[in-house]
Amino acid sequence: LESLSQQLLSLQDLRQEALTLTAVPVAAAFEDVARSLPDCPVNLEKTCPEDAAVRADRVLLADLLRNLVLNAAHASAPGSTVTLRCLPAEDRWRLEVADTGCGIPPEALPHLTEPFYRVDKARARANGGSGVGLALCAQIAEAFGTQMTFASRVGEGTTVTILLQKEAEHEEAAQQQ
Repeated sequence: LESLSQQLLSLQDLRQEALTLTAVPVAAAFEDVARSLPDCPVNLEKTCPEDAAVRADRVLLADLLRNLVLNAAHASAPGSTVTLRCLPAEDRWRLEVADTGCGIPPEALPHLTEPFYRVDKARARANGGSGVGLALCAQIAEAFGTQMTFASRVGEGTTVTILLQKEAEHEEAAQQQ
């Protein structure tokens, strides 16, 4: 209940406050996620160009990615791999969180970011899910001027993608670490 309350308050804060976006080295955000999940039941694989930096808020970007990794871990078998990728996409960087878990039925994809929506009600309850995490992630993505997209096949896995503006000041951002 406490976790749900904190998530709901975070969601409300995001709707009310303007963010200051700065240069964020993507590799540093990936490392923030890995450090925050020391007991993660899956292997976390990270692929990122050294110079990749995006216009974002580092703490919120790490929170968004962490939530996506946790969702991927819950959908995957223990010991499997969840991949964090950063790929060039013209004037943006494409950040992906991919798993080889149970996948999501096509009819559920449009509802994933609705507050309290759960694809598998029984699995979500067993894992302590509240149905607020992806709604919060969608709000963070929106605050960064983008959206999350979902590609999934039942029995094969899911990839969540966000496109973020490339930040030209990547060297300055790296020095701030």
